Amino acid sequence: MQIRLLIGIFSIFTCILLFILIRNYIGAMNIYELPEIGPYELAKPTDLQHSPSPDWLNRLSGQNEREFIYPASELQVKLLYANSVKKSTKEVFRVSVGVINDYQFFCINQVFGAHNIEYSYYKIGENIWLVVATEDENYLRSVLDKLKHYAINYTLSKT
Repeated sequence: MQIRLLIGIFSIFTCILLFILIRNYIGAMNIYELPEIGPYELAKPTDLQHSPSPDWLNRLSGQNEREFIYPASELQVKLLYANSVKKSTKEVFRVSVGVINDYQFFCINQVFGAHNIEYSYYKIGENIWLVVATEDENYLRSVLDKLKHYAINYTLSKT
């Protein structure tokens, strides 16, 4: 009998509490109003012509030479053609550098460009292979050793 009485009191207390919570929630929702937002209007071409351009845009458009600011997406591709390679005394080497990021590829481009080494590259899966034409294998190895400074590991093979 006492357990039934406790369960009844607990049930009545729970119903009263839920009624109060729901009533307060509904009252709070009636107070809240959605802000009124006007429709989005596209700019008209006449508005774009009269707007002053930012200072950085004027500085950038007034430059004659291009400055490199890292990170930038810049890609240069040089192709070595079979006819030009056969006419010269250069040997062709394949260099596997594995999976590299954009910064490491930029470093390869800069190191090879600084040492006047022509190369082309291709990608198999995520691995990048360089095709390098040079007359001196030892010189190529010394240049490739400089890539270790940029955490670029390589394997060299002669084709």
